[in-house]
Amino acid sequence: MMPGGFRIMLCVTPMDVRASFDGLALAVKERLAIDARTEKAMFVFLNKRRDMVKMLWRDATGWCLLAKRLERRLIELPKSFEPGATSHVIDGKTLSMLMDGVAIRGPTRRDSSAQTARAVPSRSRR
Repeated sequence: MMPGGFRIMLCVTPMDVRASFDGLALAVKERLAIDARTEKAMFVFLNKRRDMVKMLWRDATGWCLLAKRLERRLIELPKSFEPGATSHVIDGKTLSMLMDGVAIRGPTRRDSSAQTARAVPSRSRR
């Protein structure tokens, strides 16, 4: 049921996640200036407390909506996002980590000798 080959767009502006299909599609249009009906993308929204996430996408037969509320952790956004941007394209691995409440600190960094990348350590907030 989860789409393959879709762009995953994370809306970093907090959203009232009580909204459903039409409300979230309207938010995509107003906040991201994208027509969710024609874009082959999954749109990810977080609430203000960052303990709930909703994902909206459209497949060949209609709208799909998935919601998850974390019970013990908060969803942490990567620190590397551009200031002032309303959305960012993320990959499936990052989405999975966000859904599990794993702290994501941004892209990996390479040292000057171009050896293997090292991730910045993460700390969980409780």
